Amino acid sequence: MKVRISLLIFFLSSILIYSQNYPHATISQIQFVPDSLLSQGVEGSLRVGDTVQVTGVVMVPPVVNPTFDRRPVMWAGARWQTYLRDTNYANTTWAGINIIQNDTSFGAQGTLMDLLDTAQVVTITGVVAEFVSAGQTGGQTQINVLTNPLMPVQFVGSKPNRGNPVEITIADLNTGNLPTGNILSGEKYEGMYVIIRNVITSDRNTSTSSSAPFAINDANGNKIFIHDQSGYFTKRTHKLREWEPPLDGTTIQYIRGVVGQFSSTSSLPTRYVIRPIFPDDLLIGQSPAAITNVRRNLDVISPNQAVTITATIVDNDPGGQVSEAKVRYRVNGGNLIDLPMTLGLNNLWSATIPAVNLDSALVDFYIWAKDNDGMVSTNPADTVRNKYFYLVLNRPLKIQDVQYSPFGSGFSAYNNYRVTISGIVTADTSDLQGDGNQISRRVHMQNGEGPWSGITVAGLAADPLVRGQNVTISGLIRESNSNTVIDSITSLVVNSSNNPLPNFATLSTADISTFPNGTISAEQWESVLIKYLNVKVTNENADGQPGPGGGGNSNFGEILVADNSNVNTRVELQEGNHPYHNLWVANLDSVPGNIRVRLHNSFTELRGILFYSFGNYKLVPRKIDDFVGFSNSLDNNTGYSINNYNLNQNYPNPFNPITTIEYQIPFEGFVEIKVFDILGREVKTLVNMNQTAGNYKVIFDASSMPSGVYLYQINVNDYQATKKMILMK
Repeated sequence: MKVRISLLIFFLSSILIYSQNYPHATISQIQFVPDSLLSQGVEGSLRVGDTVQVTGVVMVPPVVNPTFDRRPVMWAGARWQTYLRDTNYANTTWAGINIIQNDTSFGAQGTLMDLLDTAQVVTITGVVAEFVSAGQTGGQTQINVLTNPLMPVQFVGSKPNRGNPVEITIADLNTGNLPTGNILSGEKYEGMYVIIRNVITSDRNTSTSSSAPFAINDANGNKIFIHDQSGYFTKRTHKLREWEPPLDGTTIQYIRGVVGQFSSTSSLPTRYVIRPIFPDDLLIGQSPAAITNVRRNLDVISPNQAVTITATIVDNDPGGQVSEAKVRYRVNGGNLIDLPMTLGLNNLWSATIPAVNLDSALVDFYIWAKDNDGMVSTNPADTVRNKYFYLVLNRPLKIQDVQYSPFGSGFSAYNNYRVTISGIVTADTSDLQGDGNQISRRVHMQNGEGPWSGITVAGLAADPLVRGQNVTISGLIRESNSNTVIDSITSLVVNSSNNPLPNFATLSTADISTFPNGTISAEQWESVLIKYLNVKVTNENADGQPGPGGGGNSNFGEILVADNSNVNTRVELQEGNHPYHNLWVANLDSVPGNIRVRLHNSFTELRGILFYSFGNYKLVPRKIDDFVGFSNSLDNNTGYSINNYNLNQNYPNPFNPITTIEYQIPFEGFVEIKVFDILGREVKTLVNMNQTAGNYKVIFDASSMPSGVYLYQINVNDYQATKKMILMK
């Protein structure tokens, strides 16, 4: 602790030296976007790329306790995160912002970010950035704390508390997709501490991998999802307590939290999310009966076997009782049949589904319950996409049976049941060595070819397995980060070695695309050997700008590629054992034999295993032979068709008084390129004509204009993009 205090004194004494280098900006100046741009769908900060100092009130400490418990409160991986609020609590719009420190290594801890606590008033130096999650059309403005050069936090003072939240409604956040001509009314609340009252819950998700545990709804049909960034409101590994999301239909007296944007339109189909911070940010009212521990009595079901379903059903409201419960089931998609459940000991209800004599029959079901107040609940809450189900099989179980998930949830019929399956090892730990951080080495096996034929083998017992071995494994089926795996292995038998691997399934990039988790066209290929033909790199960093991660940029070793379908999908370079990389860290270019993948590079074949992680399906090549026919040409005019619309950053930038703007269009269309001032007023039209597919450049002469920040925007077909440029005379 004495070392930390000494460091604090040293860095505080250094602040006056460094702080003079960067201008101060208010949170409002960073966050504000004029209505003229919001109405066009532009919601990013106009200060992106600027290094600034910003002063605000700390809303949440980055870690639980800097000395005794350094777990994060708001989960951001290995990074530190907090939110700042304007020091004037009367400001109710454009007054909150996300603060991120990407580098938390020992050398970067001199920022003292980990010492922040609620209600402190601090000044932080960093780079304004816009974080865009996969599948989103909009991003979240944040300040990336400057660690090179190291800029310590300036502790200015403190407030008595974090202040009252701003009262809003769900409708204030404009939660749907942006309608033509509408204004993003919720953008002014991004990063702000708000409160929403008197709502009802829905979309309960108790998965240990879900980032959206529930949603709230108002009386007018508006809905917004809750994001589990806080460790107090999650079942994921960053949890700080044991917590269950409220049952669907629960009344919420109020929920407080920070407004943000996150993830893909699959798990969070709203533009904005609410992030509650501390346990007292949620006050629950009346709730329906809780249905938990749904189980069947048999792991594997054969014809002529009846199946008993049990569930624990409890009404936790004062004086509450469960008045009725039933299993609602059907066979092969037929009519629903209601089976009354019987109450036994310890709130355990049960009913028996009669034997089904059809081989390969699919039986799906859910539990329905009503309490003495007439409130109804079901488990699962989504009785269309997340049904329980089982197969009736007159043969040994196969990987295809275990992986099969016909309703779009991604869950196996055998989730949390023990099975025995056989297959050929298609990737071992020498192939997939992990990303060195959150994705560890792993093994995959496959039974034959085609959809649903692959599975992940998890746990240390799988480490000795080698590609080409035919193995029989007994273990527990579970979902791990939305991948079906066999784990807790009790028996592993190697039947033979050096077997040929199954053939790669040839897919189009459109088959996988950027589909949400559980999408059947992609889910059926999870853990299967697949390949794409004649693909081009359409983005050399799927999560940020080209080049190393850190310093405001996110790079997780993933690129986007597309074949002649012109549909992008992800490829993960970081986990395999091969020399290809996208420069996710700076030293990779200096390693002998390494090969950097850039925009417009191409492959005649890209092969590997389909995997799901962090909201995306992705092809993961194993070793160098999964990359076939690599071409490192950077010119997409020499033999390559233009794959995507793109508006490039002008150059030079800043400029005086002439700059060049380049852009690409893959299809013929009417092109408009206009220049706006910082207030959104149009000042010049650069292009206003029909153009064929191709690469173009236009010169902007600003001789007659004053110095300042300008925006340029392209509109062609359904594509629109806006970028910032600086005229400095």
